[in-house]
Amino acid sequence: MITLAGGGAATAAEYDYPAAIDPASIVVTTASGGAATQYSQVRVDAAWSVPDGAVGGQTFGFTLPKEFGRAGMTFSVPSAEDPTKTIAECAVTSEDAPVVTCTLTDYVNGRTGVTGSLWFAANADQQTTESTVEFIVDGKITHVALPGGGIGPSAPLPTEPQKWSWQTDDGNIAWQLALPGASFQGANSIVIEDTLTGAGDGFAEHHNEDGELVVWSETMQNQDPRAITNWTGSWNADGTGFDLVIPGPIDATRIYFVKYFTVPSSLADGTTFSNVADVNGIKLRDDEVWRVTGGGTGDGDAAGAFTVTKAVDGSGASDVPADAEYTVRYSYGDPVVERTIAVTAGAASAPIQLPAGTVVTLVEVTPPSIDGIEWGTPVFSGTGVSALPDGGAQITVGGGATLAVTLTNIATAKPPVIPPTTPPTTPPATPPTEVTPPSELPLTGQSSLATTGGDVPAGMLWAGGAAVLLGIALTALGAVRARARLTQD
Repeated sequence: MITLAGGGAATAAEYDYPAAIDPASIVVTTASGGAATQYSQVRVDAAWSVPDGAVGGQTFGFTLPKEFGRAGMTFSVPSAEDPTKTIAECAVTSEDAPVVTCTLTDYVNGRTGVTGSLWFAANADQQTTESTVEFIVDGKITHVALPGGGIGPSAPLPTEPQKWSWQTDDGNIAWQLALPGASFQGANSIVIEDTLTGAGDGFAEHHNEDGELVVWSETMQNQDPRAITNWTGSWNADGTGFDLVIPGPIDATRIYFVKYFTVPSSLADGTTFSNVADVNGIKLRDDEVWRVTGGGTGDGDAAGAFTVTKAVDGSGASDVPADAEYTVRYSYGDPVVERTIAVTAGAASAPIQLPAGTVVTLVEVTPPSIDGIEWGTPVFSGTGVSALPDGGAQITVGGGATLAVTLTNIATAKPPVIPPTTPPTTPPATPPTEVTPPSELPLTGQSSLATTGGDVPAGMLWAGGAAVLLGIALTALGAVRARARLTQD
């Protein structure tokens, strides 16, 4: 539970769809159509709706007023289209200000426009003179009118012996004997022989399982309750009857009660159960007609879905990266609604849910550019897929079904581009450097060497001359040695 602040805020239960209940639709009535009285049963009706996309397991509901503090029950909301199908399971707590929680079933999956109604029985536990009671819807207080303008005091206690019965919150039947002491004035004790009516003659079987009997007394003004502990008696082994003795003295100013429970063999609407008691020779009988204490109806338009699975084929398929992403645009309706989905090769997209009968156009956006790959025209295929001339496709969404669409792209490997070759160029030969021989130097005297001018050092001139003389000497020596060898030979 959470507390919401602000004007009109109140304690609210947490639901997936807290605004599903229409506050203006809540109505409280009684079986008789008259005013409600304390401890009597009232009926609550309301309309509800959940947005498209709601799925099984999600919840909605509201909180009852504190005056209806003994609810505690469960009920189902069937589909109007197929009553054998349940659209929501609801539970009402038995706390102060009971909380109603309805849980959607898988029947709503894939449906659109899911709406309905619900109703259930509640107990008017508290008296009030106010003409309205406070329900809490989506965290806000909603005032709802009470039949008859309030919840009045309970009916006065009977002055004659009576037997009552009612359905309990846990699916059993409660039985109660109301025995005014004045009706047994002078008796030494109150002796009760109670027998449950068996199956047959329009009645269904019921029996006791807990072996319990609760005995007490109150004043005739419904005050001063006192437990009676000195009674004797017990149920039989089959739980189909009991004997009980309330010893005297019997107080004429008080009323005596005996309460017990039985388990019905059927909870079908209209099943009847009976019980007869003999109280000091007085026959008391009551019949309990089982009534379903909650229900409603709901439905929505069947929807369908489609998925797109990407496939890549062709000579270049192995060269396409596995994580390459492709974009498919789908459109439908008037005015046109456009959406895109992204898929990768070998993987199906998440289901796209749309109302049954929706015509959807599919077109692939230009596939990714990949080096060495040339894409062919995309092809959509699958059951119910109609190809379009431009390479797109159309499908019609079916109720309760999912169309599987495959988008195939042909990837062709392009031959590699070889750039033209350029013959190598031979660099031009470098011409040899032309050497100009020096001009002869003029001789300047009989014993002087040639010179280029007065700027040549004298040392170098003497060294050059010495080298020439040495060469002449060596040549002469070689000639002399050659002649000597010839002479010897």
